[in-house]
Amino acid sequence: AASSTSSSPARLEGEALEAYMARMAEDLTHLFDEQGIDRDLYESDVSFEDPLTKYDNIDGYLFNIGMLKNVFTPTYTMHAIEQTGDWELSTRWTMEMNLPEFPFVWRPKLTFTGTSVMGINPATMKVRTHFDTWDAIDTQGFFLKSRSPEGVREVFQQIFDFTKQPDLETPRYQVLRRYAAYEVREYLPFLVAETRTAAEGASRAAAGGMTGGGDGSNFNPFGTLAGYIFGQGNQTGETMQMTTPVFTSPGKMQFVLPSKYTDPSQLPPPKDGVPVKVTRVQGGVYAALRFSGIATDAAASDAEARLLDLIKRDGLTRETGTASSLAQYNDPATPPPQRRNDVLVRLEGFGRSRLDLPEGIQSLARS
Repeated sequence: AASSTSSSPARLEGEALEAYMARMAEDLTHLFDEQGIDRDLYESDVSFEDPLTKYDNIDGYLFNIGMLKNVFTPTYTMHAIEQTGDWELSTRWTMEMNLPEFPFVWRPKLTFTGTSVMGINPATMKVRTHFDTWDAIDTQGFFLKSRSPEGVREVFQQIFDFTKQPDLETPRYQVLRRYAAYEVREYLPFLVAETRTAAEGASRAAAGGMTGGGDGSNFNPFGTLAGYIFGQGNQTGETMQMTTPVFTSPGKMQFVLPSKYTDPSQLPPPKDGVPVKVTRVQGGVYAALRFSGIATDAAASDAEARLLDLIKRDGLTRETGTASSLAQYNDPATPPPQRRNDVLVRLEGFGRSRLDLPEGIQSLARS
């Protein structure tokens, strides 16, 4: 690559900076589509490094992109791009990949979130270094150079996660951070059918057998909601598709309604005496911790305590006055090791565009 000359400005700034960031942001939208990225934005000897791979030229970099595209059908979402040095840009992104059905018959989905630090050659205005980080690991850099197995371990942990999510509609969300122990997700709004559980502070177990009321009655919240969506419990007899998960939190249980319904007024009213209401769950950012097995009160409480400790450690803030919720995705016939359960805590003050570069990563990227 050409070296900087005395005619090069000391810093990329002003209109030139804005134009360059806009061009790079637009180009990265083509990372895995048919158009592909513009190789003219990169030096021929660009250095690319992430926790699994390392290349020292543009052909190797493009080979890696093509391999990911053809094998894993990935999607890439960029959340932020900022200037982090005189001639340096950094991005924050999410990448999701689907493994081929053969031989991965359990159809694992891989999710990575992280940052890219890109050094620019002032003389050519081309990227000469590209260093990727993953949020799920502590020791960054190509694993053979860093001598850390974290990146390889993270990939295998995701591949061999045998928990199942039924092939049913579920609320849409984007993973903003995938850490080693939990995720930060941004949910879109969705509608739910809601009823009470036994009492405030009662069991949060849902599909696995929460059938009794704390008031001595035989009130069955799961059966009440099932009756509503299958037609017996609403005034028009309308039936609705099953969805997943079932949400429970102190005092209430919720069934997610199909996304074709966008307003509560589109849903039939419940029959007289059926304690169901349709309400909108506002979108927002949640911390989520996944665990398998039977979601007993003890298991859910342990997961909640771990999640609250983790977000406190990481400087995240739970939204004041909100209760944690438990999401259960599977029916009782699913073997416990394959059941997916999530505990969710709503966060406040978490912007999707925050960069959050790992400490010390710029020095490592420039080395």
